Amino acid sequence: MRKYGEWRETTFPFLDDANDQLCFYMKTSDGTTSFTDDGYTVAGLNTVGITLTGKRLERLTRIAHRFGATLNPDVEITLEKERSRPDAMNRFIQALSNMQSMTETTQHRIAEYFADDVATVLDANGAFYTQGISTHGASGYEYGLDSLFQRSANHPTRFCQASSRLDRGTAKRVIFGWTGTEQASKRTESKLIMIGDDREHALRDSPVQALTSYDIRVIPFSELPNRASAELAT
Repeated sequence: MRKYGEWRETTFPFLDDANDQLCFYMKTSDGTTSFTDDGYTVAGLNTVGITLTGKRLERLTRIAHRFGATLNPDVEITLEKERSRPDAMNRFIQALSNMQSMTETTQHRIAEYFADDVATVLDANGAFYTQGISTHGASGYEYGLDSLFQRSANHPTRFCQASSRLDRGTAKRVIFGWTGTEQASKRTESKLIMIGDDREHALRDSPVQALTSYDIRVIPFSELPNRASAELAT
């Protein structure tokens, strides 16, 4: 156990996502024990590409509060407790362990995070939109869409879907839902834009070609910052 002024470095035999032992710092002053991870947890998340915005930040904050810890503005995770140090340490270790589970890659969370990343880029480029809308097609069935960009002098009404996994199955579902939607009399001249996540792998040609054959515009996420102002802003 090493000392840094009032703080003592503590390692615990739990492996984090980098296969290192869980490490944090603690000190006791006037009967109060304080714990901090010195920003290590959030730095680790950033290293694997997880930026704390929107839903991710909300989730991390909820995890911290569940164990009595706090996520500070400078991304340091802390906990303070009068007396009962073993209980406080146990809760702090649980908080850090659960926060590091943000790296889990269930498809549902990936989809949520990607939609959040898309929204961040749109906001930064002055695109005004309505999130999470539903519309009815010619058949009367309801179809959910991620975003709606209002009609303007320069653009027709544009709907948007964002997919973290743009494969054949996704393309088929989008085409099926959109063809019914665009046939509705209220949707005359409306367009659909598909945003696909190409940060780790280029978008596959087959689903992109299928979508474009139905006049659905596809924008790779890597191109979104450069195309958002011209194609999605009013």
